[in-house]
Amino acid sequence: MTTTSKAKIRRRLCTTLVVSLCIFCTMMTVALSSNSGNTPGWNQTFGSLLNIAAAVLLVWRYRYPWHALALAVAGPLLFETDATASLFALFAITAFVRGWKLAAAAALTFLACGVSLTYDAFRRRDYSVLTIGHRKIEEGEPIPDWNLALWIPWFVAALMVLVVLGLGLLRKTQSDLAEAELTLDRTAHESTSMREEMVRAAERLRIARDMHDTLAASLSRISLFAGGLQVNSNEGSVKVATQASLIYDTAHNALDDLRRIIGVLRSEGNDVASSGTRSMADLPDLVSSARQSGMRVTLYTDVVDGQPGSNASRVAYRVVQEALTNAQKHASGSPVSVAVYASAETGVRVDVRNSVSIGRESANYGSQTGLIGLSEQVHDVGGTFDAREWPGQFVVSCWLPWRS
Repeated sequence: MTTTSKAKIRRRLCTTLVVSLCIFCTMMTVALSSNSGNTPGWNQTFGSLLNIAAAVLLVWRYRYPWHALALAVAGPLLFETDATASLFALFAITAFVRGWKLAAAAALTFLACGVSLTYDAFRRRDYSVLTIGHRKIEEGEPIPDWNLALWIPWFVAALMVLVVLGLGLLRKTQSDLAEAELTLDRTAHESTSMREEMVRAAERLRIARDMHDTLAASLSRISLFAGGLQVNSNEGSVKVATQASLIYDTAHNALDDLRRIIGVLRSEGNDVASSGTRSMADLPDLVSSARQSGMRVTLYTDVVDGQPGSNASRVAYRVVQEALTNAQKHASGSPVSVAVYASAETGVRVDVRNSVSIGRESANYGSQTGLIGLSEQVHDVGGTFDAREWPGQFVVSCWLPWRS
């Protein structure tokens, strides 16, 4: 059985008990009034009929709370009958209204209960709800016949109304707290889902950026090697074999990088940065490969105090790799200078320059998607990045913190 079904059964059982209690109290009041001998029969009949109708309407007290209250107070205000149904109607109203409306409902209920108990105060003491069981009457003893002070029934009425109001407000507060908790849980679940989606989006972006960084340079060199091989195919078998060897080596390295990325994607909890990623120690091989492709590259490194952090070393390699790839594609034949300075005090500084024709538009350097990706990587590790065209040359520079 589901939780919803159990709750529905509990509500129906509670409603049955409420209706039964109200009818029982009405019948008991009729019996007490009849035995007391002070109430006309027509008064009891009309009052009990109104009370029974009010008790039945309590089945829908949360759908029509004001209708239930109006019918519940009509009986005790007009006839000598019980006011129990008005208390349950007031309890239902506390779930919907506050302020002056609730105060008006409480005042109306208080008036109905006070009138009903006032009738009771003037009955014979052995048939009064307020004093029944007060003292056992011995056989042959005269029946006590005295009236209660009028403040007593109104005090009891006020006490009952206050108890009902307190219980109703307590129940409403608990319901509000439960609803707030559900809303908080739902919001937390949505926030977690959004955060997970953002993490997945960031992961996809990182993978795409790493694919670009590792494969774009190799594929660009393969394309240039193949173009050179086609142009220089008549220069001898040695030249052709050398170009083919360069294509083979570059393609082999690109496949290794691709296998590494796919391996990281298939594994769980591993980072691309810690799975065989290139570092500053691989810069000589990178420059050598660029020279073999026909580029004129000068490399200068000045690294003291050991090696920088893995992130700084990885990003420095990426900056040089992307800068060489751009120079090879957009400024073929121009000399390129690569300078890397690194120390624990000053951090890691990378400077890559290649000559361009004066007045050449920056738009000729492609979509600059790779440079944008580099800027993001540098900023992610806490560094600064700049790539711009100066008179006669294009400069890519960055600074990276030593411990990153």
